[in-house]
Amino acid sequence: MSQNSSRSDFLRTVSAIGATTLTTRLVRGNRIPGANERLNIGAIGVGGRGAGDLAAVAHENIVALCDVDETRLGAAAAKHPAAKTYTDYRQSMEQNDLDAVVIATPDHHHAPATVRALRRGLHVYCEKPLTHTVEEARVIRQLAAEQKVATQMGTQNHEHPGYLRLIELLQYGAIGP
Repeated sequence: MSQNSSRSDFLRTVSAIGATTLTTRLVRGNRIPGANERLNIGAIGVGGRGAGDLAAVAHENIVALCDVDETRLGAAAAKHPAAKTYTDYRQSMEQNDLDAVVIATPDHHHAPATVRALRRGLHVYCEKPLTHTVEEARVIRQLAAEQKVATQMGTQNHEHPGYLRLIELLQYGAIGP
């Protein structure tokens, strides 16, 4: 399986957080999961938007849960009892069996958490805004390229099938000026 194929598969996987089905093929380092093997995912921020993100990837292998709110963390852990729990995202990313992380923390943690995950060679789905500065965006772009991992920023409306259909209609001139 080619590296580009695995990036495409992961992008389809994280796109499902806002839409439909997840793909389960991934190449990471020397680990090549089979077509029927699930991704090992860590969820960082499991309340609010993070709870929805976690529900969207629940059929994958949830191996780590992290939230500073122990009540929300406990609720997520009850749904995913095999997952290890953390209150510090830096510690959660040290877990060796992770393939990818879903980040839904307060906005000011998005870029630092994404950078840490990319440095570990993890694929990342992060809620918006991914960064607050152009420099943060450049660092993330460079790390993703160096590590050959996929990243995606969540913009739920842009992933909705109706929105995608609207773009298609505009591009083909069926509607609009």
